[in-house]
Amino acid sequence: MRFAGRESWQVSHGTNQSVNTALFLRDTLALSVDTVPELPGLDPSVPVSVPPGVDRAGAAEEWLGWWADVLDHARTEQATPTPADPDGPSLTVRPCLRAAVIALRGPAAEYERLHTGRSPGALPIGEVVRGVENRIGRYVKPFRLTITVVPVQGLVWERMTGTHVIASDRFLNDPARCAPALRAVVEDLA
Repeated sequence: MRFAGRESWQVSHGTNQSVNTALFLRDTLALSVDTVPELPGLDPSVPVSVPPGVDRAGAAEEWLGWWADVLDHARTEQATPTPADPDGPSLTVRPCLRAAVIALRGPAAEYERLHTGRSPGALPIGEVVRGVENRIGRYVKPFRLTITVVPVQGLVWERMTGTHVIASDRFLNDPARCAPALRAVVEDLA
């Protein structure tokens, strides 16, 4: 929020196409990779399919480095180039993943259109910030928080950095979990 005459806070939350593409590839190719944070499969799940010409083992080997690029992109909300751009710097150094992104571009876009295009529900951000301000007896310090919503099974709320959280739809849609988790982050930033 912005108020005349003083700096304030800003919270953005929503999906990120590069994050969704990376998770779609992980699940569609059934890559055995550890994500940080640990993320369950997509919701709804996708069938395993390895297109001809895609090196699944090579893609798995390149995936963690790409995932780090994807999370950096989501955190900073840079416009271009995205890590999912086959001609961008993140994939030009990862030929196996580049081939997979190109081969699965259509199915990934269709999944995105059908299952991740819905807007995230309203979060109790203003209420949480006001509650923290009342508790500490002053306005919170100016901050910017990014919440990247991931379409995965289960309850996920993982603080990646001081100002970046990854959360599942299911977690965000549960007020009994979401508000306290959001409050803890705002208190740290206050």
